[in-house]
Amino acid sequence: MLEAGSVFSTSMGGDLIMPTVNDTTSKATVVAEYQKSTQKAPSFGSETLKAYTYRTPIVPVSLELLQDNSFDLESLLADLLAESFGRGMNEDLTVGDGKGKPKGIIEWATASDATPSAIKLDDLVDLIRSVDSAYARNGRFMFNRNTLYSLVKIKDTTNRYIWQEGARDGTPPTLFAKPYTLNDDMPDIGAGKASVLFGDFSKFKIRMVKDFRVIRLNELLAEYLSIGIFGFARLDGVPELDGFHDAQIPR
Repeated sequence: MLEAGSVFSTSMGGDLIMPTVNDTTSKATVVAEYQKSTQKAPSFGSETLKAYTYRTPIVPVSLELLQDNSFDLESLLADLLAESFGRGMNEDLTVGDGKGKPKGIIEWATASDATPSAIKLDDLVDLIRSVDSAYARNGRFMFNRNTLYSLVKIKDTTNRYIWQEGARDGTPPTLFAKPYTLNDDMPDIGAGKASVLFGDFSKFKIRMVKDFRVIRLNELLAEYLSIGIFGFARLDGVPELDGFHDAQIPR
């Protein structure tokens, strides 16, 4: 989600009101000279960005290990803690229910027409078509690896793989000339499941309070001649478009 969305930071963690707007039906018209312009207000709304605190588990490290290792162990642990933080926050930004945690992008998105338990390439074409052109222009897909492999294995009537794009010439991976982001927290393909998203994910705003920090606890485990290390960050995410109309889901 950090890769696909737009991340911005704030210095404090108080509630932040994010305005939302839906103006996809508005268009300019020809108006004769000295004639009055028409009026049409966009559909404005607002959402509140919280600052949910995510903490990694505390990792105990003995002072003997810190003294005896021949590489920068604390930097290695900091990288592992960052990965742990990423897994936790990504799940909630994807499928969170909004109860004491962020509301995930799947809950914000507008569902498309129902589809069977298997997704065909034709379904993805219809998915692109269902998104307003202003947002489809910068649109991208999001699905998990199992969905990707299911799509890659689709063959034509001569038993040849249909999806050949980038397989031989090393071009960046795309699907119908649209990039895609792999997100392991997206559900697998199945009837009634939101397994694929398409839209302009830059419209999904992710607020972080300052940056991810790693804390060293020198006294907590002192009687074990050990220190504790953990990481934390505060964040939330909301779409800036009312109802996130630029993302659709096959269900």
